[in-house]
Amino acid sequence: MVIIGSGVVGAALADEFVLRGYTNILVVEQGPLYLTGGSSSHAPGFVFQTNGSRTMTELARRTLDKLDALDLDGQWLLKRVGGLGIATTPERLEELTRRHSLATAWGIPGRLVPTAECLQLWP
Repeated sequence: MVIIGSGVVGAALADEFVLRGYTNILVVEQGPLYLTGGSSSHAPGFVFQTNGSRTMTELARRTLDKLDALDLDGQWLLKRVGGLGIATTPERLEELTRRHSLATAWGIPGRLVPTAECLQLWP
């Protein structure tokens, strides 16, 4: 089996296949990590759980749960700290409101915060 891309998705797929007993797996990457040009280069460690698809949301949740359980020499590999999306236009506020509704529907914790609290969270 060949998996193209060793970002968060490729690595998770390889791990899942190994857990299911596959032993002949090759993961191919186009360059050194964080300089590959793929999605892992743009936002390493940033996994969006909210998606219009319940299946994709569940896959993201499972990926984070798997990474939560891993460590290297006693040090965490993933530290969930949350994220802060900022609306600077009415259209962006509408998008964030829609994403918040999806998160609520799929059981992902989240909330919309007013400007003053946003400034406290990220001055």
